Amino acid sequence: MDGFTHQSDADREFDELRKRAYGPHPDIAEDPAGLARLRELEAAHRRDGKREADAPMGQGVAGPAVAPMAAPAAQPPTPAAPPAPGANAPAKDVSSRSERQGETATWWRLLAWVAGALVVAGGIVVTVLLVSAPRPDATLRAIPTGSDERLRTLVVEETILEIDPFTLRAFGTYRGLEIWSAENAYDSPCLVAMLRANDTLSESRCAPPPADLIMDVSSTGDGFDGFDGLDGDGIIRFIFHGDTVDAFVHLVPAAG
Repeated sequence: MDGFTHQSDADREFDELRKRAYGPHPDIAEDPAGLARLRELEAAHRRDGKREADAPMGQGVAGPAVAPMAAPAAQPPTPAAPPAPGANAPAKDVSSRSERQGETATWWRLLAWVAGALVVAGGIVVTVLLVSAPRPDATLRAIPTGSDERLRTLVVEETILEIDPFTLRAFGTYRGLEIWSAENAYDSPCLVAMLRANDTLSESRCAPPPADLIMDVSSTGDGFDGFDGLDGDGIIRFIFHGDTVDAFVHLVPAAG
């Protein structure tokens, strides 16, 4: 169409930079290169205007004789961030970790199985010991009966164990023997067997803890001839357990 001319690239660039500098949302102050380009185009525009004013009537003037804006210099490549630890770990390492974890789990299962087997075996051993251990013929328990003067005198005069007669505690009578516990001058527990029928002490023993306190009474001697209700010679073993005394009878079979 007559009278219409296309806007040159320089004109379009000039208009765009002016909008960025003087428009409703100026932002060219943040672009030093764009601001310098605007100043360059404005200077060229002023020169062209002055030439047009000085030119004879009817002669057109070409647009701003300004070279196109040079392409911005290439920026150096941004160094890549180092990979996160383990992000690019070889698959072999992951596989090795999995294998080690699997081996650890296997060992824990094996240890658990061994521990369970030991518990079961221990329970079996304890059960066998309890079943096979000899059982007492009688278990005597402490009774609230005080000692008499005769027993206290015998304990002091007929033993060298330094038994305190005022600590005597009764456990009743078994096969004709009165069983008493006491303590000596060293706080050790003691056992005393009195044959009331003959008014004598048959046996006495003391043992410092944690030793077991065991007293054996023979069926002969000290005016004692046989246990009540039992035939044959032998011993009765008394074992002290604090509040109880176990009695085990061991007889020698009579000669045929």
